[in-house]
Amino acid sequence: MSKYGFELIKEAVVQKPNLLFCVASGGSPSGTYAKLSDFKSQHPNFGSDMRVIKLDEWGGLEVNSPFTSELDVQRKFVQPMGISPERYWTLDPYTQDPEQECAAMEQVLEREGPLDICILGIGVNGHIALNEPGEEHQLPFHVCQLAESTLANGMLKTLRHPPKFGMTIGMRGILQSRLIVLFVSGSGKKEAFEQLKREQVSPLFPASFLWLHPNVQVLVDRQAV
Repeated sequence: MSKYGFELIKEAVVQKPNLLFCVASGGSPSGTYAKLSDFKSQHPNFGSDMRVIKLDEWGGLEVNSPFTSELDVQRKFVQPMGISPERYWTLDPYTQDPEQECAAMEQVLEREGPLDICILGIGVNGHIALNEPGEEHQLPFHVCQLAESTLANGMLKTLRHPPKFGMTIGMRGILQSRLIVLFVSGSGKKEAFEQLKREQVSPLFPASFLWLHPNVQVLVDRQAV
C-alpha cells in the first residue's frame, strides 16, 4: 500500500514539480511519507517546488499537546521533505478564532488551488478529513463538531483533554482535487471499507461522495480487507 502510494505521488511530482499537495496526518499514509522522505534524501531537488496545504486539525487541545495534526505532519512530511514556510499553509491547533482560521485557509485554496493531490484516510464512521456523517455537508474549510464515534476511536479516547472541535477542508476542496489518494489501513477499517464498496452516495457516509470523483485511487492494506 505504502509503496504504491509513493509511486503515485513521485510520478505526479516529477510531472508537475510545483503541484499543490494536501497532506493528511495519521498512521495510514505514514509509510508513503517515509518512502518519499527516503527518496528525497537521495534526490535533494525532489519536491523542492512542491506546495503543501494541511487537510485538517483538532481544536481545543491543551497547549503543547503531542496529539496535534501539525506535529504529526511536521515530523513525517513537512520537515523531512524540506517544505519551506512560504510553500506551506496550515491550521493552527491553538487558534482563538477557528472560524477565521478556516476562512483564511479557504482563501489560500481559492488562490493556489485546486489541489493536485489530496491525501485522505477514512474514519470508522466513514468520515473523510473531518467531514463527519450528517444530513448536509459544508463546502469550504470549516469548523466542525466531532462525532462521538470519532472521539471514541484510537488515541483520542485515551486523551485526558480530548479535542473540542475540528477544523477541516470541505467537500468542495476534496472533490475539486485532480487526484485523490485514499488510504484504508488496519483491521478497524474493515466495516468502513465494506460500506465504501457499495455504489451508493449518502451524507451519512461521507466517503461515499468519492464515487462522484473521476480520479480516486483507493489503497488498502491486507488487514482492512
